[in-house]
Formats: sequence, C-alpha cells, structure tokens
Amino acid sequence: MKYFDAHNHLQDYQSKTAVSEALRLAEEAGVGLLLCNGTSPGDWAKVLELAAEHKSVIPCFGLHPWFIKEGPPGWLGVLEKSLISVPSCVGEIGLDGGKNATTQPRQEGVFISQLKLAKKLGRPACLHCVKAWGRMLEIIKEEKPGPFMFHSYGGPAEMVEELASLGAYFSFSGAIVDPKREKLRRALLAVPQGRLLFETEAPAADAPGWRAGPAGIAEVVSAAASVLGRPAEELAALSVANGEKFLGGLAVFPEGN
Repeated sequence: MKYFDAHNHLQDYQSKTAVSEALRLAEEAGVGLLLCNGTSPGDWAKVLELAAEHKSVIPCFGLHPWFIKEGPPGWLGVLEKSLISVPSCVGEIGLDGGKNATTQPRQEGVFISQLKLAKKLGRPACLHCVKAWGRMLEIIKEEKPGPFMFHSYGGPAEMVEELASLGAYFSFSGAIVDPKREKLRRALLAVPQGRLLFETEAPAADAPGWRAGPAGIAEVVSAAASVLGRPAEELAALSVANGEKFLGGLAVFPEGN
C-alpha cells in the first residue's frame, strides 16, 4: 500500500540521524510523500534542508499562531521568498483560542496575510484551528482561499459540510485511535470521501499507546478504516488520491512505491 502523511514536523527530531531513520521506516511502510510543516522563520531553513535531502518530503512554510512573536519585521517577505524558492505549501498557519496563543487581532492579521499570500502564489494552505471555529469560518468565507486543509481536524461534525463546500480538506491524526474521542470520530464520519486525509504529527504522538513517526500513518489509516467500516487498503488509496488532488501538481507519488 502507498500512504500520504498530510502533516508532520520532521524538523523537531533531535538529529539528522533520527530523521533519516524515521524516513527509512516510513519508506518501508509505503509512505510516498510527507508534508513537513514549518512554524516560524526559525525553522524554515531546516524544513527546506530536509526537503532537499529527502525527495519524499514536501516543505511547508508558515507562521504558526503560537509563534507569532517570532515573526521579525519583514517576515512575510521572507516567507514569500521561501515559498517561491521551491514547490511548497503555506503552513502551518491559523487561529488558536487556547492558552498558548497571542492576542486575537494580531493572530487574525497574521493568518489573513498568509492566506492572501497562498492565494496569490497558488499554493495549498495547511491550517491549524483550536477554539476559534466561528471566526475561522468567517475568514474563509471572506478570503475565499485556494485549496486548504485543516490539519488534525477537531471541529464539530456539524461544520464539515459547510467547510467542505468552501474547499476544505480534513486531515485526521493518531487521536482517532483513542476510543474516548467520540466527537472526533463523528467528525471523521461526516467528511466527504473526496476531502479525507490522514497525518502523524511526527515526531509527536497525540493518542495513548500510539507510536510516533511517519511510518505510523499505517496505524492511523487502519484505525480510521475501522471507524468508517471500509478496508484499510481502500482508505489508504483514497487518501493518496486526495493528497495528490490537494497538492495540485506540486508533487506526485513515486512510481513503484
């Protein structure tokens, strides 16, 4: 089977050796492409380096709402140059109403400026949203971005249909392995099959007993298959096809994987 890991942070591994080992295991598991998301100007160069060293890694550059204070003057220009330099996505960007985030007006300004940049360059965007779904929906309606994906979707199942009508893709992480996450599983069931993706958030793991690493995408897909009542092979193939559609020609899966 082939797999697509729609979201991770490979730059957070402690060493190049650890990254190489994680990617070796991922390749053995059938992972053909991975989206590696930057979070601030401080890690964009490392993300770019990883993509240059590993052909399966697609770089994503963005200023995450947790790290807005790390965006120095001129950061948006630096972001645009990074995006232009290589086939890439905009991300991780978004809104966060939790304790780790900065003030809402500043968050919204940074988020909207990056959505506009993604639209200008014709790049897909990888979005983060926590406790800000109402405002997120308003901004998406106002800005009308190109392809965008909610990574580790945690919003209400009731919002899925409207968000999908606006162009959203929905990625689910290892959290669906946790049987206690009933709300999350309802949301998974609500997603149109053409907008469904899966991710690992590697090297982190966000469910009890679930192993970190991009090779773990096989476990995520298997858990989702159980919830959806579909064969894992079918779901893996569907997510690969959806990943290629989301990327819109930025990258293609290698032959023979």
